[in-house]
Amino acid sequence: MEAARVERCIIGHNMPDDISNHFRLATLELIARYTVGIAVENNRGVGTGTLVLIGVERFILTAAHVVGDSNPEDIRFWMQPPRPIQERAAADTTNSEIGGFSLGVQLPIVEILKDPRTDIAALQLDSSFVLPEADEVYDVRKSHEFMNWEDGKLDGLSLVLFGFPVGNSREVAVDGNRSFRFLGCASHLSEYSLDLNNTAWSRLSSQHSKSKDFVFKYHGLLDDLEPHGFSGGAVWALGDDLNATIWRPYPILVGVVHHYAPIAALLIAAKLPTFIEAQIVPPEASSSS
Repeated sequence: MEAARVERCIIGHNMPDDISNHFRLATLELIARYTVGIAVENNRGVGTGTLVLIGVERFILTAAHVVGDSNPEDIRFWMQPPRPIQERAAADTTNSEIGGFSLGVQLPIVEILKDPRTDIAALQLDSSFVLPEADEVYDVRKSHEFMNWEDGKLDGLSLVLFGFPVGNSREVAVDGNRSFRFLGCASHLSEYSLDLNNTAWSRLSSQHSKSKDFVFKYHGLLDDLEPHGFSGGAVWALGDDLNATIWRPYPILVGVVHHYAPIAALLIAAKLPTFIEAQIVPPEASSSS
């Protein structure tokens, strides 16, 4: 088992700008390898998922409402291409820069496990499936520090969200009454606030609760980026690999986004221990080795 230490600094604070930017980009490149886009209902519904290893099985972790009642053969996925992330809004790209377009690929999903109470789903991949070279799975055991959720120790913790918000898109073709859009990925940086997580619940629907969820501020509206499409995406804390001789990115999965509360500009995510209680993540995956 690899050890991890939770870092509490916010990216950009107490770091030279060039180092901070390198830190951020390296972290996002690794998170992108774990992340997939999800399309349902003939690409009319879009969300985000995360490739995870739970025990010996591989899953795509997402929000249950993202996949809804779709059959596995009707779901399409976008995988990380074998090239670095280009930091540019989708609206500012050209077709020649993007290259070929894809409506997504079908993956060999053998079972869809859903928990309506937490709005979490795990799509199990066929054990014989070989991932594309640019993608990899996240071993949930790396998140062992968050299996026992201790609010007091998390205050000020940097949080990173990465996914496919539909606001970061542009029209590329029209066929009759159908519009085809290029959808780009986007990231969002926030932090865990103990005060916010103690006081926010009275403003939210009763389906959400502090016992199973946490909230964090969404700042993307300042850039006119609506959060829809981030649903199902993993929330990552910034970690540090103590065994490494040189620094490398070590994001730690701590939750999955499943709702947005526009009245308070809050994203709501299921806590990692919630997956254990829902038995979507087997209890043995929570023990370190």
